Amino acid sequence: MDKNKIIKIVKRATSEHVDWVRQGRMLVKGVAEDKIKTPQDCKGRNFGTWYTSEGYKLVNIPELEQLNTLNQEISKVYTALYYMTFDRRKKARSTLITADEVEVPLEEKQFRQQKLKDLEEKIILMIKGLKKVESTVTHIEEKTFDSVWLA
Repeated sequence: MDKNKIIKIVKRATSEHVDWVRQGRMLVKGVAEDKIKTPQDCKGRNFGTWYTSEGYKLVNIPELEQLNTLNQEISKVYTALYYMTFDRRKKARSTLITADEVEVPLEEKQFRQQKLKDLEEKIILMIKGLKKVESTVTHIEEKTFDSVWLA
């Protein structure tokens, strides 16, 4: 794999994670379910797939392993927020408020806001880490680039 491809993957991962924040904010705001990405659609597939297939071989960039773990944590937080928002089984036992077409149990509002805060904090860390990886890859000399790969 060449440096340019890795940089493109990192840049794409950055924009995907910014979109996760946007989706999370829409969930808390109360946007209708058909306008929100499901956790399967929102997973950092490109970064996660790349890391598990090839990225883990970049042994001289240890941040990648940490970012992969963080990526998985972000997915879990978003999934929890999504399913808490759209779990219709809770309707019978909750007091509801309505925001846009979505009914939100009052006792879950604080939980959802905390999940959004967690999501935002983790994504900030992810983006900072991705920028560091991008800088590291950019500054590795082309002739020595192959030496950062696991043999």
